[in-house]
Amino acid sequence: MIEIHGKSLSLRTMTQKEMRALWRKYVPEGDKNFVYNEEAVDKMYELSVEREEWNPTVGIFSKTDEVIGLLTFGRIVYSELRCEISLFLANESYRGKGLGTEAVMLAKKYAKEKLGLKRMYADVSESNARMRAVMKKCGFLHTKTFKGEMPDGSDRLVYFALL
Repeated sequence: MIEIHGKSLSLRTMTQKEMRALWRKYVPEGDKNFVYNEEAVDKMYELSVEREEWNPTVGIFSKTDEVIGLLTFGRIVYSELRCEISLFLANESYRGKGLGTEAVMLAKKYAKEKLGLKRMYADVSESNARMRAVMKKCGFLHTKTFKGEMPDGSDRLVYFALL
């Protein structure tokens, strides 16, 4: 079980009920056609439990304990002391307030201090200016570009940080 506390939010392992609550309020940027599907969310939750050892997923919780986003420590390779992270905030009401930046900084600290990792990567869509800004604020450097590899056809930007 993961539990990390910051100034404005915390990251922690989610229950199935919390995962459902997150996806009920999810509105992705640029895709207003998302429809909540509880069966799909439950499968996603089950998969996150199965992968907890090598691909832990945590909820991003506000100070009032409301789940507002999701962060994944993906592709942990202990022999190479590295992992990838991905995150999203549920909807526009949580974006642009520094919460993503705080979540990434907490994730970096956790990966270094608790997982013993030394490097972290993140893939960001070139079309996602906010996430690019978060990466920069958190000390990540843009290292590679893969043309047209994101689902929306935009470029996939690879970011890297030493921990």
